[in-house]
Amino acid sequence: MNKENLPVLIQNSAQKLGEYFENDLLAQSTTYQQLHERLTALIVYLLLHKMELLLQVLYRVDVFERDTKSAFAQNDPKLIAPELAKLIIDRELKKAETRIKYKQG
Repeated sequence: MNKENLPVLIQNSAQKLGEYFENDLLAQSTTYQQLHERLTALIVYLLLHKMELLLQVLYRVDVFERDTKSAFAQNDPKLIAPELAKLIIDRELKKAETRIKYKQG
């Protein structure tokens, strides 16, 4: 991942994740850390109250099943959430990088 493209990739990913989760605050994230913190808090809430929505987004983002199983093995929402947030963001960053690469080419 190209460091100079990182702000654009974060912005692109935050926008998409904001759409997937229907969350404007998530869409306005400008740094990886900020996006991770906001997504982690949202995932804790979803784990406790709206698991179906979380599973739908995991499927839509296309996070690898083996990775999500590993995260869910933690058995505590406060441990699961940061790992899932990282998996979701990293996957969305890869997709954003691909979109930008092929848009330019």
